[in-house]
Amino acid sequence: MNKKNNTNVFLIGLLFLSVLFFSCDTEYIDKVNSIPGDVVKVPGYTHIESFTIKDADNNDVSAAITEENIIVTWSVNTSFPETIKPEIVLGTEAVISPASGTEVPFKDGTVYTVTSKAGTTKKYTLKIDFRQTEPRTWTVAYPETFRKGFLQKIVNIGNSGITSSINDLWLSVENSRVYLVSAEDEKTEYTAEIVHLGGSLGTTTSGTAFTEYGVYYFLKEDMPVGTYDLRVKNGIYTLQNASVENRFQVSVIEPDSFKAELIGSGTERKIGDTFEIRGGQLNTITKIEMYNSTAPTAIYPLEFVSGTIYRAILKVPEGTPAGTYNRVRFYRDAASTLTAYTLKIK
Repeated sequence: MNKKNNTNVFLIGLLFLSVLFFSCDTEYIDKVNSIPGDVVKVPGYTHIESFTIKDADNNDVSAAITEENIIVTWSVNTSFPETIKPEIVLGTEAVISPASGTEVPFKDGTVYTVTSKAGTTKKYTLKIDFRQTEPRTWTVAYPETFRKGFLQKIVNIGNSGITSSINDLWLSVENSRVYLVSAEDEKTEYTAEIVHLGGSLGTTTSGTAFTEYGVYYFLKEDMPVGTYDLRVKNGIYTLQNASVENRFQVSVIEPDSFKAELIGSGTERKIGDTFEIRGGQLNTITKIEMYNSTAPTAIYPLEFVSGTIYRAILKVPEGTPAGTYNRVRFYRDAASTLTAYTLKIK
């Protein structure tokens, strides 16, 4: 072999080594399959190039991709969707499960698996980074008594004994929880039913039930009477009574008086329709009447269908004239209670 040929072989070899060196010095390494007489390079990319979702206003929200996580930064001032359909861009010839565009719950823990053409896999876990202002907790400087069936509330008003009111809440019922922890073991929890979170909804839809900013809820009806600590989970924060000495000082008792709550005020019904009233000792009702305060002599009955201590089902009977009725009187034999409950009959 002459000198020129030797030089060509040397240059070709150097070029091959250079290509090999730089191909291995990349972020994503191809899988090399050896076949007799040939070499096949198969893409081994398992990275996610982009992960994008839409907010309530159809704006793009792009996630940050780390070695293990897909992190979506979300402001609590933006409506929080229950599900998302992310648009996902991958490396060359990779596939992902769940696939791009698949609807998934918008919550921590959804796992995405990327599989390369070469068969290698990598998992990424969806994480939501909430940008939430820490809510201001409340202070009650005395033991409290909660009656099952009655509407409970933690509100931003200056009642006696309340020196600091709840504030800066993330107004998302789906991402909030009110619960009571038993003083007996300081572990057993009973989740309450949140019926409103925020400020007033106005008298046209909710009567006077939600006039102050805060959390409105009903206790779990089958929870035992006893002593508890009240807590509110709001987004990433858990709030308690700031008066430490008055924690585990909430007494839960059965209703010892009659009460019909106003949370359904503004109800619209047709003849024959039923609706529910919440409150206490509702199973003692013997008669119900309604009227409009501008014409108090035109009184019409409501039918009592069924009831428990905490709930009553009422029915609009045949012959009830259409109109708006803003007063309902509940009788328990000789006793009666008048409420400003608005019912619109169509």
